[in-house]
Amino acid sequence: MANYTSDDATSLDHLDGLYVPENERQLRHVQRQGEELDKQVRSWAESVIRVLPRGLPINSHEVYVLSLFLAQQRRLNVQMDSRAPDYSVVGAIKHALSFVFPQEDPAVAATTHHVLAQRLESEIERACAIYCRDHGVDAKSDPALDWRVAIRFMAQSVYSRIADTEPGKMPTSPHRFELSLVARDLATEVEAKRLDMMRAFPTDPLGAPEAA
Repeated sequence: MANYTSDDATSLDHLDGLYVPENERQLRHVQRQGEELDKQVRSWAESVIRVLPRGLPINSHEVYVLSLFLAQQRRLNVQMDSRAPDYSVVGAIKHALSFVFPQEDPAVAATTHHVLAQRLESEIERACAIYCRDHGVDAKSDPALDWRVAIRFMAQSVYSRIADTEPGKMPTSPHRFELSLVARDLATEVEAKRLDMMRAFPTDPLGAPEAA
């Protein structure tokens, strides 16, 4: 599988109205948080990819895009969970002893999630654009968008089946059977949308788009 990278999505154009570090120390703190969150959600997504059934009718590029959508979904849920009050005993203790357990600045957390969301979305856009370009497909066409939506829907459906499972417990999760059935059905749909996309933009034997 090819490795794809994205430009750093920390442009101030993306941070309008959000927290902007005032000095180098604050900037490094935000960057560290962003790197940790990035590793966390990508690692979780890769754990899901590893437990999907073998032989799914999707290619390596689609698996890569699927992992990015899974990471984006995981990031969103982490953000939602962080906004919810922690009524557990541990949460109550941390709140009572806030001078010992510093509370996360909501503005910093919001900026961290916003930057990572932009980065993941940029990688998804780039990966889909590269695949379409290499196959003579208009990435903005309806067939290409339908293909991308099919991968996103597969990620959302897979996520809902295994969202509460820790990575180390995924191989033995009781939801594995249901996950396999859902993954096979939706992977078939992704394949169908890919074939529709290719038929909409046929190529000649040399790989160049056929003349109209």
